[in-house]
Order: sequence, then C-alpha cells, then structure tokens
Amino acid sequence: MNKFFVVIVLIAVISSFLGSYSSHARILSPEESRQFLKRIIHNSTSHSYWGIWKLTNYADDNDSILYEVVYVPRYGFGWINLNDPRHYIIGDGTYRFIYDADRQMISAVYPGFDLPFLPLGEDNIDVLITNYLVNLEDNIALIISRESGQVVKSFEMDDSESLVSQTYYSNDGRVIKQGEYIYRIDHPDDTQIEKIYQVMVQVIQKKNAFPEIRFNRKRMLTPRLLPPGYSLRRSYLIDGEQGKMYQMVYSDGINFFSLFQSLALFPSDLPGLLKRTIIKKDGELTTLIGEKKGHRMFLVGNLSSEVLSEIFDSISADGG
Repeated sequence: MNKFFVVIVLIAVISSFLGSYSSHARILSPEESRQFLKRIIHNSTSHSYWGIWKLTNYADDNDSILYEVVYVPRYGFGWINLNDPRHYIIGDGTYRFIYDADRQMISAVYPGFDLPFLPLGEDNIDVLITNYLVNLEDNIALIISRESGQVVKSFEMDDSESLVSQTYYSNDGRVIKQGEYIYRIDHPDDTQIEKIYQVMVQVIQKKNAFPEIRFNRKRMLTPRLLPPGYSLRRSYLIDGEQGKMYQMVYSDGINFFSLFQSLALFPSDLPGLLKRTIIKKDGELTTLIGEKKGHRMFLVGNLSSEVLSEIFDSISADGG
C-alpha cells in the first residue's frame, strides 16, 4: 500500500512538472508566429541604441569578431568591425553600403538579405512561417524546419522582447555561428554615436541611386529546380567588378541563394552548355561560377555545394 501511494505521488509530481514546463514552451500557430515576429522586429527597432556585438563563427576555427553597432530610427543600422575600423557598414534591410573612411566614399553596395541584429527581415515573415515552426520557451525562440524537424536558428530576447542574441545551426544540429550583444546602451547621447551617424547621413542620401528592379524574366536565365519552400524574393541591378549584372535572391525565409547573371553576352566555345566550377567555399557560403548561352553567372548561397550544383545545372531560359 505504501509503495502504491509513493507511485501515485511520483506520477502527480511528474505530471505537475510537465504541465508547468509545457505552459512555458509551445509551438505558435502561424498567425501567432506572424504577430510575434513582427513584435520582436518592432521592439528591436523602436528606439536608438549603441552596443558591442560579438560574432563567433564556429565554421571558421571559432573566430570571434567584435562590432560596434548603432541603430537610429529612419536611418537603420550602422556597424564597424573593430579589427578593421576604416570600413563602415550601413544597412537598412534592403541594401548594405560599405563606406571607406580613408577615401571618404562608398566602396561597395550589395543587397542586405537579413540584418544580423534582427531575427529576420519583415518581408520574409510570410515565407518563413510557411516553411518553419516557431517554438517559444520563455525568452528563447526556436525556428524549426517543417521538412526536417531540425532547429535551424534560435534567438534570445530581453524583458522588453528585444533581440539580444542569435544562434544558427547546421543540418545535424551543430552550432554554426552565434552573435550576441555583450554591451548595449539605449537612447545614447550624440557623442556616443556621432562618428557612425555622420556616415549614415551621407549614405542615406545616396540610397535612391540603387533601386530594386522589376525586369522581364523572359530575358533571364532562371533555375528550374528550387529546394522545397524557396521562391524568388527580390531582384536587383548591380554594378560590380564584372560589370552590370542582375541579381535574383531566392529564400525560404531563413536560408538563401543568389543568382547573378551578366546583361552582356560573352563568347563561348559551347554556348548551349552550362560550364560550371566551384570556385569558393568560405564558412557556410559556397560560390559557383559558370556560363550558359553567353551569360556569365555566379551562384552564391548558404546551401551545400551538392544542392547548389543541382540548382546551377537546372538553369535555363525562363526556367523552362
């Protein structure tokens, strides 16, 4: 009788514990996820702040980089790699501008994808909740792939539901990289942000010279094969070392790849075939380069080289 009583008590205690735990951790519905993510973005950008962000890349010898970060409403984010303080990065969620302080000029412009200091870009929310689940446990949010059931990303919030850290995971659950604020001041005075703010003012005046474009896709080469959940999110006309190129950004809400292709035709011995070479593997990013039907192309993404190769091989006119 005593043993039976002990078993009953243990079951009651365990049930109470599980009930308490489940009340703090739950999968959000799609609409709850949408509102939750919008709220985190809003709270993370509701006021100005200055801080130090530490990024540790576990795919690259556990190297850590410290960034000085400023956020100013209506201007966006500005940050400096403290190991290379001559170059400023100004990001507004659409573009990133690299400003060279020595030459006092913008030295590079490229699409922003998602900013490291936000859980994701607001225009990616709908596609994210289509492909991922959001599991909320107290001040930690886990982003879980609907396809694999794996956690691909997590982020931590403070008491005001503002982002304080992010962690990215590989397909087998290993931590790839982690970023976190190790110091942050809300509503800083002008002297604390003056240097970066002046650069932000200069850059914001030039951003309209880099508009997002809508082009006639019948003229473009596009991939017939896309990974599950991916769609074309943005398109740009950029001017780089290879001349003017179109950039098409595909994403599933978390991961991405970009297809760059030249406007001009280049001579080729085999214009009807795709010539492909893997030219770079840098941490989580893989870059492929090739040529098809006279168009020079680059494919860059945080997918595996095998998946990117399949996408690259499927590229054709109008995706057909």
